[in-house]
Amino acid sequence: MTRVSSSIASVVVLAAGQGKRMKSELPKVLHEVCGRPMLLHVLAAAREVHPGRIIVVLGHGHEQVVPHLPPDCVVAIQKEQRGTGHAVLAAAALIPEGDMLVIPGDTPLITGDVLKALVEEHESSAAVATVLTMRLADPSGYGRIVRFPDGSVARIVEHRDANENQLAIQEVNSGMYVLPAPLTLDILRTVGSDNDQGEIYLTDVVAGLRQEGERVGASLVEDPGLLLGVNSPLELAQAEALMGERIKNGLMLAGAIIVDPGSTIVGADVTLDPGVVLRPFSTLCGSTNVAAGSDIGPGTTLVDAQIGKDSVLPHCYVRATALEDGTRLRPFTVVDGLPEES
Repeated sequence: MTRVSSSIASVVVLAAGQGKRMKSELPKVLHEVCGRPMLLHVLAAAREVHPGRIIVVLGHGHEQVVPHLPPDCVVAIQKEQRGTGHAVLAAAALIPEGDMLVIPGDTPLITGDVLKALVEEHESSAAVATVLTMRLADPSGYGRIVRFPDGSVARIVEHRDANENQLAIQEVNSGMYVLPAPLTLDILRTVGSDNDQGEIYLTDVVAGLRQEGERVGASLVEDPGLLLGVNSPLELAQAEALMGERIKNGLMLAGAIIVDPGSTIVGADVTLDPGVVLRPFSTLCGSTNVAAGSDIGPGTTLVDAQIGKDSVLPHCYVRATALEDGTRLRPFTVVDGLPEES
């Protein structure tokens, strides 16, 4: 397949954080959203801008994360977590010359369309860098976007470092950028960590670029929900609900009938042919596929199951099994293709 050309030489995904607020031994980016580690949702979106290289910066628990990465990713290790700018510097040896897209690994709701729009706006502007921004009614905790009168970005001020006037700004940083390499790396090596966290902020690159006489633009996202970061179990549940709604809406628009979406769970890797009927209180997850004409549920669970055409499965549990076309199962049937654990 011919690769679509892109101005993005590299995507740098920042996934080194420990995620202390998750209160879990599992690295934050491996927590699942609709059956898929959140980092893999981010990588799927990043791949849609057709970068020359995808670099994943890992730190805490990197031994656990690496086996989940697709083969088209290269890994940089941030041995100590000293901020987002420090994380980018940890990948410096892998970053080629040209525009790089920097995105956090804990934003599973980001879409390829949003990232492509960011890249397109950057390409059509005179800016050397572009920040993806959003407006929030309550911007607490987010870096504020300080603009010049001409609309370009003067700097990004972290919430903890902002003064009273800056705290009133509702346009905030999403943590996603198109930045020039190697100029960004050169700036990060000199900005230092003179802030209350003692960290190297990637946001300081904006002011550094301005000092170099370069213009920095901003691309405002209409729906801030697409940029939701996950830092706690509560935010994980919110992302799960939003992603689940997106998945089910997409399947229904493609012709599947989901009788009661609110009581139905469908994973990110599930496929339903047009005409499938999915009844209430059913759960479909893993690499499940249901062929046309099948009637699933109510109360049915399918895990890594391949269901043939015109099958009827009320109140059933089917795992790791392929069922032939026209299969009719009695209620409360269990079909488990995995061996029992000893």
